[in-house]
Amino acid sequence: MKKGAFIAFEGLDGSGKTTQFNALKDKLTKLKINCKEEKEPSDRNLVGLMIRGLVKGAWGPAISPVSLAKLFSVDRYEHVANDIKPYIDNGGHVIIDRFILSSFAYQGLTCSFDEIYYYNRDVIKLLMPDITFFIDTAPEICMSRIDNARVGKELFDEKGVAVREKFFEAMDKLKDTANVLVIDGNKPPEVITDEIWKAVEPFISSGTNP
Repeated sequence: MKKGAFIAFEGLDGSGKTTQFNALKDKLTKLKINCKEEKEPSDRNLVGLMIRGLVKGAWGPAISPVSLAKLFSVDRYEHVANDIKPYIDNGGHVIIDRFILSSFAYQGLTCSFDEIYYYNRDVIKLLMPDITFFIDTAPEICMSRIDNARVGKELFDEKGVAVREKFFEAMDKLKDTANVLVIDGNKPPEVITDEIWKAVEPFISSGTNP
């Protein structure tokens, strides 16, 4: 059986990443293509739910950066091993809102690249996305969108410039491991959607080796 494609979306909060994730999901649904949508942190296990509470500051004092980075890696491994990889192996396509690059960017603010890589080494061996779209939108635009859309702030909202730099550092260091297409997020949304579809279509039509 031909394996399905694994497609990830990355970017700063407010970048338009989730808008493009939803646009691709809607396109695949209209075409009646078998696709499953996922997100990180996951909502499939207790670790993912714990992370969501910690990031929103809902569970009391913050835990150490190392502990948070380890929790993300545990959640990711369980998510991939139990949900994502079996689905792909059975021919289904998976699109995910955030994946491993987010750990290198956000947890990378307080942990070294080598630490994050070590915590995620089993995930990297198990499964990496066939293509990752990084929606690159100016941090000040992202922050403005967050201010207009959210009642409260999350843990990393005001660190956009530093997070963006960490994303690009990770993309450079993982260039032999992660297939990343950087998309100019300052373009009109419909232009970005078309650009993403042109890149995705070969994976969908011919499996994971276009």
